[in-house]
Amino acid sequence: MLKRVPVTNQAQVMELFPLVAEIWREVFTGMIGAKQVEQMLQEYQSPGTIWVEIQAGARYFTLVQEDGKMVGYTAYSLVKPGILYISKLYLHEKARGQGFMREIFTWYDDLAKESNRRQQLRVNQNNANAIAVYQHQSFQIVGQEEVMIAPGLVMADYIFEK
Repeated sequence: MLKRVPVTNQAQVMELFPLVAEIWREVFTGMIGAKQVEQMLQEYQSPGTIWVEIQAGARYFTLVQEDGKMVGYTAYSLVKPGILYISKLYLHEKARGQGFMREIFTWYDDLAKESNRRQQLRVNQNNANAIAVYQHQSFQIVGQEEVMIAPGLVMADYIFEK
């Protein structure tokens, strides 16, 4: 069972960031290359950016196993009308395959139902493992988007909803 620990101050962001960087490098380097991963960590997942997102209303949570070990993180926001936007959902490779995603999605299903919102998330078009997980959780592709994040670096995502 996972415990969701709210990230509410800068010290907690700094404590979370080494795990963020480790997961991103493990998941995305083979998919988008080390240069783009480092660019994404600097611009979209840096401690400063995470803190700005929290101050703007994003809810970040460290995912912690019963033994107290941090194994992932998730974040969502309610900025768009009718949408619970899952902006982050990452597990360390050692925590995958243990049913934790099912547990997290049950929580998100309950949040969406309570707030009468559809769930939405984005996933890199080359992330076959995540796409399979989201489809297994009844998410469907409703669009796609490409964003130039730096000269020569494009982020190509599918948009999923449930």
